[in-house]
Order: sequence, then C-alpha cells, then structure tokens
Amino acid sequence: MISKLVDVKVLHVTTGAPAPEHGFQDLSEYAEARKNESLAALSVANVPNDHVVDLNIPDHAASLCLPKLARRIAGFLQQSETDIVVTHPYEGGHPDHDATAFATHAALRLLKDAGLKPPVVFEMALHPSPDFKTKVPEFLPGPEGEVTTLLLDERARELKRRMFDCFETQRESLRSSPVGPERFRKPLDYDFTEPPNGGTPYYENFDWAMTGCEWRGLARNALAELFPETGSESSKSVQTRRAGN
Repeated sequence: MISKLVDVKVLHVTTGAPAPEHGFQDLSEYAEARKNESLAALSVANVPNDHVVDLNIPDHAASLCLPKLARRIAGFLQQSETDIVVTHPYEGGHPDHDATAFATHAALRLLKDAGLKPPVVFEMALHPSPDFKTKVPEFLPGPEGEVTTLLLDERARELKRRMFDCFETQRESLRSSPVGPERFRKPLDYDFTEPPNGGTPYYENFDWAMTGCEWRGLARNALAELFPETGSESSKSVQTRRAGN
C-alpha cells in the first residue's frame, strides 16, 4: 500500500528494540540498526528519509506515555496536513499497537476540539504470531467490520520481498511471514476502557507483556488527563464509527 500512495509520511512510535539482540551491545545500537533498516525499506517504496519521523519511545513502553503520545501524534498530523491515517486497530494484539490506536484516536479528538478537521482513519491488519516469531497480516477474531483486501500481483510481491530483505535483524521472522495480501478496514466502535474484542487481550499470552487490566488503567488515566471536561464520558469521546456505517 505504501508504494501506491502519494506523499507518504511515516511516524514510528517505538524504537523496535525491547532488548539487545543479534550481537549488539546495547539498546541504542540495536535501535539505530532497526531505524536504518526501516529507512532502507521505505526508500524501496519511494518514501524519502525526511518523510520518516521517529518518536523514539522504547519498545513495550508506549502504553506508559499515552497523553504525551496523543499530543505528539496530534502535532504531527497537524503539521503534516495529513488527509488519511493508516494505523493499528485496538484488538489486544500487542500493547504498543493498542497504545498507538488509543493515541491516534485521542489525537483526532484533540484536533477536532481545536476546531481542525481530523484526517480519515483506516486500520491495518497486523499482529504477532502466538510464538512471536512471525507477523500475521490478519485482524484478530472479534467484532466484524467490512475489510478491504489488497491482493498483491507478482510485481508488488517482489517489491515487498525487497523491502523485507532490508531488515537483516528481522530476517528469520520475515522469512516465514506472509508477503500478502494486505487488509484494511475503517475503525470499529471502540471503548478503550473495555477489553478489546470483548475478552482477554491476545498479548497476555506473552510473558513480557503487561496485563489488559493494567493497560486499561493507563488508558483511563490518560483520558482523564487529556479530556478532563468529559469525566467518565471520556472513553466515548474517542470512539469511532463502526466500519460500514
């Protein structure tokens, strides 16, 4: 999809470096390698380096700074005059993905409250496999919404394989990850103070992740800080219309 859009800008929320790996001595060295790999891959899809912004939040820590993240995303969207945002769904796949979903929708509310027209939002299907070794381009089971599927022809698949090849530190993971198709949908009707998909978050299967209860507590605190005037109704203030409506 990135290669088919015009004037793409990419906002990286986290560094992608939860711990030093692949022979790197520290987190900063590993994070720098991940950043350079991303820039190389995006250049294959004709996204210039100056269109990529890194917020440099440590991996697995986005949930700990939700208000700050929402404000930074709002500033980025306003400055870049974004028309369309493609982001993660709130589905419990990964706490950083859920944090990005929360902060994106909160950013839209901040823009609207400031009298600005917020961009249109779409969600991309992507979550880790149960063993955390591959990337799954599917939405997790939950409330159904209308999904748009982008089928990749051989030319597109080859381009994506070239992008994958840029990620030397992720080579083993991407080798077994599907190249396509890619799936997108309009956001569902979220209440970030309730469990995603009406049940236990998928990420609770991983021993490094926080619990869903802890995540929702952080979300409630962030809503109270960002939108104090709405009190207990804050969760509904960042809901979005169900896909297909």
